[in-house]
Amino acid sequence: MSNSLSPSGRKPQAGTVQGIIIALTAFLPILAIVSLAPAVPVLMQHFAHVPYVETLVPLMLTAPGLVIAFAGPCTGWLADKFGRRKLLLGATLLYGVCGTMPLYLTSLMMIFCSRLGVGLAEAVVLTIANTMLIDYFDDKQRRFWLTVQGVIGPAMAVLVLASSGYLTAIKWNGAFIIYFVAIFLFIAMYFWMFEPQKTARQQQATQATLAFPWPRVLALVALTFMTAAIYYVYTINGANAFHALNNARPEKIGLIMSLVSLAVPLGSLLFGIISKHLSPERVIVVTLCLMGGGMLVMGFAGSVMVMGIGSAIQQLGAGMAINAMIYWVGSLVPPLFCGRVMGAWSGAFFAGMFVSPIIVGLIRLRADNNVLTAFIALGVTALLLAACMFLYTFSRHSQRLRKERDLSGWQLAK
Repeated sequence: MSNSLSPSGRKPQAGTVQGIIIALTAFLPILAIVSLAPAVPVLMQHFAHVPYVETLVPLMLTAPGLVIAFAGPCTGWLADKFGRRKLLLGATLLYGVCGTMPLYLTSLMMIFCSRLGVGLAEAVVLTIANTMLIDYFDDKQRRFWLTVQGVIGPAMAVLVLASSGYLTAIKWNGAFIIYFVAIFLFIAMYFWMFEPQKTARQQQATQATLAFPWPRVLALVALTFMTAAIYYVYTINGANAFHALNNARPEKIGLIMSLVSLAVPLGSLLFGIISKHLSPERVIVVTLCLMGGGMLVMGFAGSVMVMGIGSAIQQLGAGMAINAMIYWVGSLVPPLFCGRVMGAWSGAFFAGMFVSPIIVGLIRLRADNNVLTAFIALGVTALLLAACMFLYTFSRHSQRLRKERDLSGWQLAK
């Protein structure tokens, strides 16, 4: 297929194939963390002679996220200036190459550097895949494919975890074989992904030379950063919260946490339902209320069962969070700026992921190392953010934004 034309000479239309490829591509950043989680002890044992191995190996999981935080905004600018398809193809190939390099590297520092290459590829893949989702599909289709992403993501994570453990048992670096999946995605992209055509709104926006909406994007970045920091509190510290309870048996904790994880795909399905009836801003409100309310229940829990109920509520919100934010980003700005804004969102989200454990650590220092205090403090923060966003939906600025979404042209509200 040509970059822009079908064999019949007409502009291609996005459909099921493109939606599936984008859904699978969106899983690559998650794969970078999940695939190595079971391999960390084996890698530390293999490189036990290397100084600071206890720090370097765990950092291999989180370093790509830090690269995304810095590279995401640049990626968005490149996508708007030079197009989507070639950048996505190159980044997916880079992901596969850097991801599989540890299969033949023998130096821990070289493997660590290859992980930075994975992070750079992820920055491009994550930003452009979500941008193309917005480019390819209208509002209804977009909500459908975001829901699909949220449902298949946890299922694929379970499959990757099982495969990683099995491959690591065969060989110390066996988990890196999983990264070959990016090569197959690259081949699928080459044949089926096309450069999104400019819509009438984009052409009209280009002619009007609209100014970049800095105030709106800065507000988006700030809220995304705070939401991501809250989002990762349970991911990183959920097990610690359960263990903070007296007489909490490990086997019971493991069972409850595994059952609670089922709330994540349910949250994605909930997004698909409520986004049909609520504005993108109010979908964010519901998401923050669920995450914050669940964290408060966890913080005040006196038993494992109550802790499990709070965790389920929090994970229901977490299952909505990424879909809700991408849906919100797509509604905020003209298509002309979509790449740059999605790049800013990616950077803010992964910056929030990076600082989340730091914030929790600082709160614990002031609370005699009580992790539940961090859940209470950040749960209250989430509810305050939800209240501010809800009040905003009644403002004149919000009403102008809703009118923009209903109009064929984009006249940015200041």
